[in-house]
This record gives sequence, structure tokens and C-alpha cells, in this order.
Amino acid sequence: MAHYYKPGRGPGKRVLIPLVVRNVSLQFVSYSSLFSGTRVDEGTLLLLENMILPDSGLVLDVGCGYGVIGVTAAKLNPKLKVYMTDINPLAVKVSKLNARLNGVEDRVVVLEGDRYEPVKGVLFNAIYSNPPLSAGMKVVEDIVLGAREHLVRDGFAQFVLAKGGEYLAREARKVYGHVESMSKKGYILLYLKP
Repeated sequence: MAHYYKPGRGPGKRVLIPLVVRNVSLQFVSYSSLFSGTRVDEGTLLLLENMILPDSGLVLDVGCGYGVIGVTAAKLNPKLKVYMTDINPLAVKVSKLNARLNGVEDRVVVLEGDRYEPVKGVLFNAIYSNPPLSAGMKVVEDIVLGAREHLVRDGFAQFVLAKGGEYLAREARKVYGHVESMSKKGYILLYLKP
């Protein structure tokens, strides 16, 4: 299967990215070879601004990149245990570093693997992702529609999409009991419940 992640590329330039979300300051180490590696992209920022956090429980950041969504969730709510997955070994390594850098490493588990494969059998209160469009619509569709199988009964998923959002909102209505879709700044935010 082709992925947006291409093994063998160098990490590129190391950068430190400051971020303030909901009056909470964070910082992230990244590398220019990672998605949006030199700054947090607009789609992720939009998701963070609109992210709904459960009171407690387990949450998952799928295709976590250098860990912005998952680490921010852990920082904003100390009652959450956050799992993060990515197929790229550099992203996994940097996400672990960023969990430590932001003081949440005791509640963050970063796993290497494709989409939901590393968390098979685990159910989450919430799932978040800015899916990798460069991996192709099939991968994005698997992330969005596949979240349902990994949610507790009253759980939910939130996704931000730059392209294909309307199509995925229609497809999600075939799988989820509740679908909300919001267009903003050229992106579509999806909120899905089983």
C-alpha cells in the first residue's frame, strides 16, 4: 500500500514551534520532513479551536504527526489518557519527545503503525485526526469511517478535512447515527457519533 510516508528520507531541518491553544502555552519540536513540519497548519489549528474534550477517559489521535492534537488534548485535560498512532517512525519518536517537552508523557502512549492497527481492541471516548490527504482518499475514508468501530457507545470523533469533506460527510451518514458538518476557512469539520 502506498503511503504519504516514504521511508529513507532524511528528517530535514529541526525546528521548535510555539503554540497557544485556549490560553495554554505549548511547544513542539518538529522536522521539516514531517507534515506541516515548520508550523502548525490551519486545519489542525481549526480542529484545536473546536475540539470537544471528554471529561475523562481514553482519546486517540490517528496519524498524529509530531503530536500536536494528542499532546494538546492531554495538556488541556489532565483526566485524559491519550493514545497517538502514526506510521512514520520519526513522527512517533518526535511525538514522544513532545509529550515529554509539554509535561504529559505520563498520560500519553505513542504507537507506531498504520491507522487503527496499533490500538486494535481498544475503545475510545473520543478520536481526533487531521487525516493525511496525501495518502489518498481511501486512507482518509478508512480513518473517518473506521473510527466508529473504536468508539465507546457514547463516544465521538472529530476530523478536519481540506478536500473530500462533503463526500465523507455523506458517507459518514451511512455509518454514524449522528453527523455534524461545519465549513470554515476552506476546511470541513466533522463531528460524528455512533
